[in-house]
Amino acid sequence: MDSRVLTRRIEEQANKNSRTLVDMCAKLIDVPSVTGHEGGVQEVARRLMEEVGLSVDFWEPDDSLMKESALFSQTGESFKGRPVVGGTCPNSGTGKSLLINCHIDVVNEQPIEKWDSDPFKCVERDGKLFGRGASDMKSGLASTLFAIQVLRDLGLDLEGKLTVMSVPAEENGGNGTVASILRGYTDYDAAIYPEPTSNKIAPAHRGAAFWRVHIMGKASHGGTKYRGVSAIEKGMLIARKLEELEAFRNEAICKKHPLYSGYPLSAPVTLGIFRGGQFTSGVAETCMLEGCIEYVPGEKSADVKAMFERAVFSACDGDGWLAEHPPKIEWFGLLYEPAETPSDHPFVELAKQCYRDTTGEEAEICGFEAGTDMRLLSNNFGTPGLMFGAGDIMYAHAPNENVCVDKLLEHSKVLALLIASWCGVTEKLEEQE
Repeated sequence: MDSRVLTRRIEEQANKNSRTLVDMCAKLIDVPSVTGHEGGVQEVARRLMEEVGLSVDFWEPDDSLMKESALFSQTGESFKGRPVVGGTCPNSGTGKSLLINCHIDVVNEQPIEKWDSDPFKCVERDGKLFGRGASDMKSGLASTLFAIQVLRDLGLDLEGKLTVMSVPAEENGGNGTVASILRGYTDYDAAIYPEPTSNKIAPAHRGAAFWRVHIMGKASHGGTKYRGVSAIEKGMLIARKLEELEAFRNEAICKKHPLYSGYPLSAPVTLGIFRGGQFTSGVAETCMLEGCIEYVPGEKSADVKAMFERAVFSACDGDGWLAEHPPKIEWFGLLYEPAETPSDHPFVELAKQCYRDTTGEEAEICGFEAGTDMRLLSNNFGTPGLMFGAGDIMYAHAPNENVCVDKLLEHSKVLALLIASWCGVTEKLEEQE
């Protein structure tokens, strides 16, 4: 089939029905789905999959089986009322297979006072769709389903298997994708994760781990501060050591990765919570620091965690109190290994070609600035993958989260061409010439 004809037909069909894409996105945004409460929006996802002709698998994961899996992130969460939805396109089975994995959960809306509109009501203004999940990544699922609808409306049948997965629980560890793996969704020639990349092609993502540091001090009245030892002040010493660790890792390790060399900060060490003390006029007995350390492909979680722990304990050097009362480090919740597909892999090259054919421009290739579920299939089943989505990570998890409608439509066109080119299609298009 002539790729130029296919590209043109996709362009025309997508433009003609672009409001359908907006409507799909709005239907998903309008149902709140903060991690742990995804049941309602998964019903919407199921209906949309059925409307575009997918054969739907809708199930609630078994908690006991999940927790027995080595892939399960030990978050303590239950999947009661939190189904996973998988949709498969009719196909002849003669072409390459493709998985498009979309997470449906979102972070909470706080601080809600910073929003200009209801975060759980899609609002269109200035050429953008606003609402929680607009960027990360309900728009990715909407764009995927719209791309499938475009191919269907063109009368094209896929030769290879295409599965669309809508998973909960990505934001706190990826257990929704673990559920799909346990269900048997593992045998694919390639995978796409429509995370917010601003339509850049990202064949790599970072690893990440959540950490917590507990510091003990000695309480006293503020008027006799010299009788106590402030756990908060000791926490400040550790915080400075973590700043030093971030600077060292950024220059000595992470910036050397070609897909992360262009970022001002290649792999952050983020101090997200600093909490301590009992009352205003007292010396703090306890202090707790909590955050996330990120790392690039080629690094292992165990090595990065050991480096982090050395940095924390180095704060004890020359400090008598910390030497006798060393901090305690806790690793909890999220633990992502990084993952990478070679930039010259045939699937990445095809994605670049489809972007070029659709837009007339060269795609930007980069490393994604976060962890994703790609690692689960890439690292454990050898499935090559990439992140590609219309959203902008700058707006993800932020007030007034949004996605540009033109970018979203562009994404759907590229995705439709990539699906057709990778999986293969019957030549009904040529019969219509």
